Amino acid sequence: MAANRNRKKNRVRYSILFVPDVANADVKRFSMKAGYVVAFFVAIVLLMAGALGYCSILTGRVNSANQTVAALETQIDNLTSENTELMTKNNELQGKVTILSDTINDKVLQEEAREAEIAQGFIPTGFPLKGMASYEERVLEEHPLVVFNASQGTSVLATAKGTVSSIEGDAETGYIIMVDHANGYYSVYRNGSAPKVSEGDEVTTETELFEIEAGKEELGYQIIQDNAYIQPLDMMEIYG
Repeated sequence: MAANRNRKKNRVRYSILFVPDVANADVKRFSMKAGYVVAFFVAIVLLMAGALGYCSILTGRVNSANQTVAALETQIDNLTSENTELMTKNNELQGKVTILSDTINDKVLQEEAREAEIAQGFIPTGFPLKGMASYEERVLEEHPLVVFNASQGTSVLATAKGTVSSIEGDAETGYIIMVDHANGYYSVYRNGSAPKVSEGDEVTTETELFEIEAGKEELGYQIIQDNAYIQPLDMMEIYG
């Protein structure tokens, strides 16, 4: 029993000395039991382990963030490159669209000009005789009429494209050829010579309607526009 008591009384204690670097300063001494020392160092080890673990976690997160940033930068570079390519292609397409638009506009203008030229070909603005002739203005049943005096053998021509809509009369009273120009205009040709065309024939400014015969040198010429007779001389291009 006495031996056990002596062991308890003779427990080891540890001292920690704090020695200053100045010669006249006092040395500090702290004493603590062995268990406290062990606990202190264990606590330090745990703190260091925790700090190392936390640093490891932070390092992992930083590395992950860096990888994410690198991936995003790569994506940005790829997107920038794609955007540049798309802008280049867009500029090329815009250039092609401009060229195509100009081409279409040119074709539209050409088509409009061609249609206008075709339409003009059906307006009776030509001269009804192939050759020279004198003329005088008259009125027939209150309608304007131009009478041309031409020599024998002169051809009477249609003054525009159209279709022979009717042929009336005979050799004694004279023939009346009416040409429908399909745009509201009709041209009327009056002469006693035998007609060179038939009803339904398509005519142009080169089509001969009559050939002036001897004793039948007068050609009566009229124009109807929208069912009203108008002055033929106003339509002829040679009169402006």
